[in-house]
Amino acid sequence: MAYHDPTSTTAHVRHGIKTGIAAVLAYLVTQYWGFKFGYWASISAVIVMQMNVADSLQMGWYRFSGTAVGAVIGVFAILAFPDTTPMHMLSLFTSVSFCAYMTRYNARYRMAAITVCIVVLASYGQPEPVQFGIYRVLEIVVGVCSAFLVSILLWPQRVGEVLRERMRSQFAEAARLYEVMLEAFIDSQKVLDPAMLDNFNAGVAEDKTLYHKVASHERLLYHDDVHVLSLKVDTLRKCASHLRAMLHALNNTEGEGYDVIMKHELRELAEATKDGLQAIGQGRKPSISHLESSLAVCENRLSTLRDEGATKRFYLQKLLQFFAFYHSLQFMAHDLLHYAKQMDPLVASNQKQADL
Repeated sequence: MAYHDPTSTTAHVRHGIKTGIAAVLAYLVTQYWGFKFGYWASISAVIVMQMNVADSLQMGWYRFSGTAVGAVIGVFAILAFPDTTPMHMLSLFTSVSFCAYMTRYNARYRMAAITVCIVVLASYGQPEPVQFGIYRVLEIVVGVCSAFLVSILLWPQRVGEVLRERMRSQFAEAARLYEVMLEAFIDSQKVLDPAMLDNFNAGVAEDKTLYHKVASHERLLYHDDVHVLSLKVDTLRKCASHLRAMLHALNNTEGEGYDVIMKHELRELAEATKDGLQAIGQGRKPSISHLESSLAVCENRLSTLRDEGATKRFYLQKLLQFFAFYHSLQFMAHDLLHYAKQMDPLVASNQKQADL
């Protein structure tokens, strides 16, 4: 499936067309079935139709479940109170108040309150109020179903596709930020903008929200490998945490910078880590051997320097800064290794399912 930017003009034009089609379809269905107030179906279709499939499913379920609950409460209110104006207003007050209170436990009661108003008020004065109210509920259900069908059949915009594309760009951005901070650290601990990670961190938080939409809604309709997506989102979250620690260690210094003796080894580790980050974004597995060998080179070099007493030349603050930064580099590489090793059983499992 081709990826379409959900913020593009094309995506919004398609959304407009889909919403219009859903509204017309809902109205035509109610007319075919002989419902009197087809506009309730069209209104529901417009409310439910969202930019992407996951949001449409979420809104559709919210409106459908809330409508069902509201219909039961509304019918009970009609049957429980005498058919007089004062009692009718009392039934409306009681049922709506109950739904409004229940929103503290579940947001669908807000939709239920709207349905209660429709059922109770629209049925007032009708010879068969319960049946009249139920028909209004059916009109809403027709609108929900119309929006659902149009959303998944016509130009479906999937959150899973959006998230995969975001992963590609954000892992590339993580690699770029990683390189900038490493070079600043090697270059006598050059201070960087403390806010340089703000946009990246905000994107990581949004990724988590998008993943939950895929796992909770879209996976009901599409075969999305949520385990791989979950692993990518979690790995990116860990990388963001390490980048924040690196930036804090880099900027948390006083006085003049120092020359990093291990610059060549750190650059080799950085190259392996950058390659790993870019590989994940592109849907490939990071090179385990490259990461492990780079980590081993750094550890051996550091062990040699310790044995030679090189670390004794540094003030404690400078030494703490180096190890704080270096440990963040280590942890990020280990997280990429964890991702690579976790991918093997996932790929094998997916292949087995495909064969079946």
